[in-house]
Amino acid sequence: MGIISVTPGQVGLVGVLPSIAYINTNDTVAEVTTTGYLNKEVANGVQFSLPCIAVVSTRATPTAVPQVGWYEIQHVGANWSLDAGSNTGIALTNGHIFVGNASNIAADVAMTGDVTICNTCVTAIAAGVIVNADINAAASIAYSKLAALPSAQILVGSAGNVATAVAMTGDVTITNGGVTAIAALSIVNADISASAAIDFSKLAALTSGNILVGSAGNVPTSVAMSGDATIIASGALTIAADAITTAKILNANVTLAKLAAGITPSHVIKFANQVTTVGGAAAEAFVVTGALAATDRAFVQVVDDGTANVTVLQAVVTNDTLTVTFSANPGNDAVINYQIIRAAA
Repeated sequence: MGIISVTPGQVGLVGVLPSIAYINTNDTVAEVTTTGYLNKEVANGVQFSLPCIAVVSTRATPTAVPQVGWYEIQHVGANWSLDAGSNTGIALTNGHIFVGNASNIAADVAMTGDVTICNTCVTAIAAGVIVNADINAAASIAYSKLAALPSAQILVGSAGNVATAVAMTGDVTITNGGVTAIAALSIVNADISASAAIDFSKLAALTSGNILVGSAGNVPTSVAMSGDATIIASGALTIAADAITTAKILNANVTLAKLAAGITPSHVIKFANQVTTVGGAAAEAFVVTGALAATDRAFVQVVDDGTANVTVLQAVVTNDTLTVTFSANPGNDAVINYQIIRAAA
């Protein structure tokens, strides 16, 4: 005999013997109804009130499906037994289960909610009842348990916030091996960070000594520098011989220091003009703004000696003034040319 457990009802009620007991066993109906079947349990301290009903699960064989029945417990002499004639079986609605109610009484109920059961003990999880909270954080659900995902597609939240299988399109695509590819001609200037600092080595090959110049079609193009200047791979620029013309020189920017040593003058003409005398005295002063007494020298030539038929005796430069002394009062019709030279710096 193989009683697995005996559980008295009304456990915890002090001074009250159980009037119902639940017996779980692997024994058959014939075995559980033998005389003295409960003697060992009573000897081990299990107490039953009389009358007492036992709910017993028995098996046709130790591995068969249990069959539940009601039995009255009998005490005759020294034997505690289950009355074979009292086995009626417990009425239980098709597909229902026994559940203890608020009064601790086994009640016939239908299994409802997230899980249902049929009369062959097959349970079924109801459709749409599994929510995120039902899944263990460490569940590690295998990818193979997910719905089929078409080759090379990815899951993207739809407008309705539903994970949806879509093909990756646009600037980047992906294979079913997870390899992404940037589509040809899809990278534009706005895609590149202002701080990208792309290495020059990433650019297409540039012919030695060539430079990049925008073509007529506004495309950077490798060309050789030619014309008035050339350049080599080290960056050294060379102006071509005889390429500098007058038009290329900014006015007032050629200094004496740029002339060859053999032709560098000691003095240069700073001021030159032709003037007519006003008369009144043999010495006549002419305004030459910028003239300097310390460094300038004057050359005077009579162009027309006028009615007084004068000649030049002396020419003296003072600051901003040229004073010419004639052989007599020149009157107002003598014409002279003057040149004032200055020491070259």
